[in-house]
Amino acid sequence: MSADIGLFEAMNTQRAIRYLKPDPVPEEMIAKLIEAATRAPSGTNQQGWSFIVVRDAGLRSKLGDIYQKAGRAAIPRIRYVEAVNKRLFDSAVYLVDHLGEAPVLILPCIEHSGPTGLTTGASIYPAVQNILLAARALGLGSVLTTFHKAYEGEVKELLGLPENVETAALLPVGFPADGVRYGPTNRQPVDQVLHWDRW
Repeated sequence: MSADIGLFEAMNTQRAIRYLKPDPVPEEMIAKLIEAATRAPSGTNQQGWSFIVVRDAGLRSKLGDIYQKAGRAAIPRIRYVEAVNKRLFDSAVYLVDHLGEAPVLILPCIEHSGPTGLTTGASIYPAVQNILLAARALGLGSVLTTFHKAYEGEVKELLGLPENVETAALLPVGFPADGVRYGPTNRQPVDQVLHWDRW
């Protein structure tokens, strides 16, 4: 896919892609993803982000093991999804078992000076969205995942993160598996979520 697709086409067709080919992703493409991330806004333009790109097979496997441990614990809590959308549930379970096989894992991280909360994410999640949109533009698949956060300490130790740096997400990145397609995405109509002036 060309990086020349329009912004609205990227937004309307970018979707969670959990089934990825094991093929290597060229370094230039990964660099474009991270460059796109750094163009995002951040609180008072502090840009306190860092991005760990994991390509080493051994590290990917260890991160996959951590993710699987966390995901297996979370599956009973998200089983309600199965009744609503079995395909989504099955793909989430697939990723739990196969995350470590993705050719690239990106961990967007944010520096902080104390307890973190919702507003901490305001300085990193726009960068994550830029990665996802850039991946779509380049013909790559990805998905924002956070199961690993249940074992943040293990992830930080494995990757050597400083105490004042926290991972915000774990994004598997690769070329979509055969038969896997981009959007259009299925979302609520605007008139169901839009309020003019008051609730």
